[in-house]
Amino acid sequence: MAERLSVLVFSRNDIDKALGVIRDMYGIADEIVIVDSSLKAQHSRLIESKRRLGLKKLRILHAVALGYADPLRMYAIGKCTGRWILMLDTDERVSPELKAGINELIGNARCSAFSMKRYEDVSAGRRGAYANWQIRLFRKGAVTFKGIIHEEPKVSGRLEKLDGSRYFIDHVNELKGRSGVQYGIMEKFLRMSYRSFNERIIESFYKVTMPGRRNRAGSFGMSLKALLLAYEKLGGKREDDEISGFDYFLFYYLYYFSVYVKMRRIDCLVAAFRAARYLAGQSMGWREEPEGDENLMISKELYRIGLIRFLELDKESTISRLNKRYGGGKGGIRLLISLLRLRYEKGRRWLD
Repeated sequence: MAERLSVLVFSRNDIDKALGVIRDMYGIADEIVIVDSSLKAQHSRLIESKRRLGLKKLRILHAVALGYADPLRMYAIGKCTGRWILMLDTDERVSPELKAGINELIGNARCSAFSMKRYEDVSAGRRGAYANWQIRLFRKGAVTFKGIIHEEPKVSGRLEKLDGSRYFIDHVNELKGRSGVQYGIMEKFLRMSYRSFNERIIESFYKVTMPGRRNRAGSFGMSLKALLLAYEKLGGKREDDEISGFDYFLFYYLYYFSVYVKMRRIDCLVAAFRAARYLAGQSMGWREEPEGDENLMISKELYRIGLIRFLELDKESTISRLNKRYGGGKGGIRLLISLLRLRYEKGRRWLD
């Protein structure tokens, strides 16, 4: 039985790349939904390109720029009409086998979502050793995003792992933008209590191995969780306390060590140490900011209910009001930060 497929793309002042992924996926999609946060001239150019190229399957939505795509995920998913959704960035391309076989995959699926490999730093078609597993193909209504940077969604139902040698995504160097600075600024709102510390360590482990295994409570994951809880109990730590400087270092070290091992870096011990020392230093510095305590309280809310629910970004009415109020400006991460502070200070009536 044929299943209707929506390809979901997020764009921000990168119209050429957006048109590239649209052309690449146009033949296999029943619709392509692009959520564009470009400035007015670029957004108008996208609309004109749709008309000029006759892209009848393309639906263009506008949403104010919030620095990165994740806060808009649930709103965008709600706008898709397909039963299945493939989510891509403008700097990504799918493998030929995935493109050729995706409709058969979803037509015969006995699961709610698929986990697939994404190869990082692909240059001129050459793939390095490093890849992680991401959930990008799923039934509408089967996944929930919190809106946190680089998160994997919670899946309702069964999750299957695709053959990584055939079905994968390339993250293409030649198409990449400059988003690292935006992510770095946002990290101040991802400060960890011991509860979220445990969740992020386990999440990071599964992302490097295979996200869906957390749904089946793998033995290693259970052992890791037990070890973390024992560490906190022996140290007299409370789950609502912010983690220590050493624990920030431990978190970043474990993450980067696993990344560098997968990249086959022979200096993985040293490289991971340097990265962890730098990032742990930043985390400790955020405590000293004038808004340090407020940032921590906001962080706890983002881990508890998610950024999307905190700002109600899954609602059409919220997106419309933000577009009307801020759509004429540049927006970006600084707007998102001001919205987080406004919501924290004014409560549920923050948009009034």
